[in-house]
Amino acid sequence: MNATEKFKERINFYFEDLTTPLGKAFDLVVILLIFLICGLFVLETFDLPDGTRRIVEELEILITSVFVIEYLLRLWVAKNKLTHFFHLYSLIDLAAIIPLFFAQQHFQVIRVFRVLRIMRLLRFLDNRHFFFGSIKPVHLVIARIIYIMITIVFVSAGLIFYAEHKINPDKFATFFDGIYFSVVTLTTVGFGDITPVSDYGRVITLLIIVSGIVFIPWQVRSLIAHSINSISKVSLACEECGLGYHDRDATHCKHCGSKIHHHQEML
Repeated sequence: MNATEKFKERINFYFEDLTTPLGKAFDLVVILLIFLICGLFVLETFDLPDGTRRIVEELEILITSVFVIEYLLRLWVAKNKLTHFFHLYSLIDLAAIIPLFFAQQHFQVIRVFRVLRIMRLLRFLDNRHFFFGSIKPVHLVIARIIYIMITIVFVSAGLIFYAEHKINPDKFATFFDGIYFSVVTLTTVGFGDITPVSDYGRVITLLIIVSGIVFIPWQVRSLIAHSINSISKVSLACEECGLGYHDRDATHCKHCGSKIHHHQEML
């Protein structure tokens, strides 16, 4: 293996690693940058002084440039670049950086993709191993439910704001008006004090309503199923494959078939 391949393997290791200090630090920095750029997106919807708006725009360009470098590095170290390119996380990363290259007025519609940057956090909820240890599967399900609910509200608020702000500025003055409308619509309360007037706004409203009707019951069922499943299992790691939870009366790992040693400490 030559020096370049070793260097690529080392970079790829730190992209996936959550055990070493450098791997944890990298992921933590990325997460903080995602939160920061989402906050900048919200801040841009307010009536800011020219100097403040210029600082916000420059910070957004700087953070997005970091994401571009990260995206290119992930693509460079990927063993199968075509598979990596079409992977869900890679497509989300691409959508997050595209707006950087379309700042011109006639490409403003592509700037809407900025609301999708919050979806980059999905990668960090892929497994139950976090910066300071592991969590139970049922707790991971709860974390995912909370995250997906926040993401639906954030994305739908951004979309409805973009669709309605210019033609309906009294009702959709800032991003928080979009959040209010999204929460009211998602919960199917429908106060009616804020209503979209554009065709795009009405389509987005329909999608919000459908997501509320479909998503909430589905996630509740998923949470109940995981809760029942966790009650019937114990924290008992397989020494061969590392599967962490097994039935209380299991004698062999259901994943690899290895014998389970019940003398291990129950967590």
